[in-house]
Amino acid sequence: MIPGSANTTLDYDRLRDSLADAGTVVALAELHGGVCGALCGGGAAAAQRWLIDSFEDQESNAAAIASIARDLDDLIAASWHGLTDHALGFAPLLPSDDAPLEEQVQALALWCHGFLGGLGASAPGVAKQLDGDGSIPEILRDFAEISRAALSEDEAAGRDHPDFALAEIQEYVRVSVQIVFDDLGDHRASAARDSH
Repeated sequence: MIPGSANTTLDYDRLRDSLADAGTVVALAELHGGVCGALCGGGAAAAQRWLIDSFEDQESNAAAIASIARDLDDLIAASWHGLTDHALGFAPLLPSDDAPLEEQVQALALWCHGFLGGLGASAPGVAKQLDGDGSIPEILRDFAEISRAALSEDEAAGRDHPDFALAEIQEYVRVSVQIVFDDLGDHRASAARDSH
């Protein structure tokens, strides 16, 4: 069962501030990437386990984390509904285009890092199958590359224009996550059967 409502919309700035107020150290983009990776690999239960594990290692106040539990449930629900939307409505939760470019690039890098972590934690056996050719191994290699992205000093200072189109990379990530989700449908179904 997916908690929350299909009509749940996510507000990046509000959620980022809620996490900060709760004393968490994990970035929202990384958290959302991890949730999406876990959803791809194991479904909603895996995403909830991944969130619990993410906060378990932090020294955050348990009451503060409990205060954002509804937001975290909404994060899972909205992500699941985006991934299962026949209109392909999924999108990574990232800062708006109005945010400084450096913040946008860093958030996308963290998102991809989180996705790889969430997928690896929820579907560790899948990694063994990914040594060959195919779309998923290529996507994961690309995400690993994107997770290391950063602006040069000159780009961050506005003296040089980046030699990449961020919107195109974001779109590649969005579509790639949908491909991974669709391709791992049988794996999720098998994991759900095994957990009962």
